[in-house]
Amino acid sequence: MTRNFTILWIFYRKILLPALLFSLLISLILPFKAETFGLSFLLTVPVLHYFIYEVRFKSEYYFYANTGFSRTFLWAGTMALSLTVKMITLFL
Repeated sequence: MTRNFTILWIFYRKILLPALLFSLLISLILPFKAETFGLSFLLTVPVLHYFIYEVRFKSEYYFYANTGFSRTFLWAGTMALSLTVKMITLFL
């Protein structure tokens, strides 16, 4: 179980830090609100997932497939994460 969390952390580590930085940058350019940050995070995370794992490191999907995580599962997790952050910031 902890192995699965470690593997998912390796996957999302490449996405989360740049997504947070880009979202903060967009939020600072626009009038800063929690909703602005949530919307920019919602849009930034799938775009970064696409550019990092579909364009640049496409062969890394084999590693995640060999550990039991399909491409669909990883994309669903990315979308769920971005929607969760958007919903949290919507109520702040």
